[in-house]
Amino acid sequence: MVSHQDVPKQGESSDPPLPQPAAAEVESARLLANEARGALHAEGLQDTEIDRLADEFIAEDREGSVGTFVSWARHRVRRG
Repeated sequence: MVSHQDVPKQGESSDPPLPQPAAAEVESARLLANEARGALHAEGLQDTEIDRLADEFIAEDREGSVGTFVSWARHRVRRG
């Protein structure tokens, strides 16, 4: 049995490659993005950036609440 941690998660077209969620994780990333969207819109982020950040957060096997994701996303955006 292959776990989601055994699946390569680097985006092929990214430079440098960004982690991408495995197929089974895509729904989790979308739900997380949708729950955090209001808070991150208030920070000036656009939908596509929020979705990309949620993909990265989930692909890196990070765990936590929506608040944890929002804090992580704010930090990630600030550092570039």
